[in-house]
Amino acid sequence: MDPILQNTMLPSSKFVDASGGVDVRGFCEAIELDQSAVAKVLEIPRQTVSVQFRSERRFVRLRDERAREFWHKLDRVYSLLLAVTDEDRSQEEIRAWLKAPNKGLRMERPIDLILRREVDPLIKKLTDVVMAAHGG
Repeated sequence: MDPILQNTMLPSSKFVDASGGVDVRGFCEAIELDQSAVAKVLEIPRQTVSVQFRSERRFVRLRDERAREFWHKLDRVYSLLLAVTDEDRSQEEIRAWLKAPNKGLRMERPIDLILRREVDPLIKKLTDVVMAAHGG
C-alpha cells in the first residue's frame, strides 16, 4: 500500500476482532485496569469479569450490550491514541496519557472518565487531535 495512503488510516488496536469479540484481559493489561475496576465500571459481578480474564480464548463474546459498547468505544480511544503516539513507545505513552491530568478535559485524567464510563468525550478530543495532526 502507498505510504501516504497508509498514513491516513487509523491503526487497529488489536483488542477487538472482526466478529466483535473483545480481548478483555489484554485490554486491561494494556491500560492497567484491574478486575474490580472493570466490574465496577460495567456494573457486573466480579465473577463475570474473572471468567472473562481466565478464558482460554483470547477474544470473548460479550452478551451484555452495555459492556460490548463500552469496550468498542474504548477500542476507538485506543486506536486514536495509537495514531498520535510514537510507534516504538506507544504503550508507555498511552499509559502515561491516561493517568495524567489533561488540559483538554478540564484537568481530569482520562482514566477517571473511563472509570465513569464517559468515553465519548475522549473520542471527540482525540479525533480532534488526530485531525489537527493530519492538517484537518
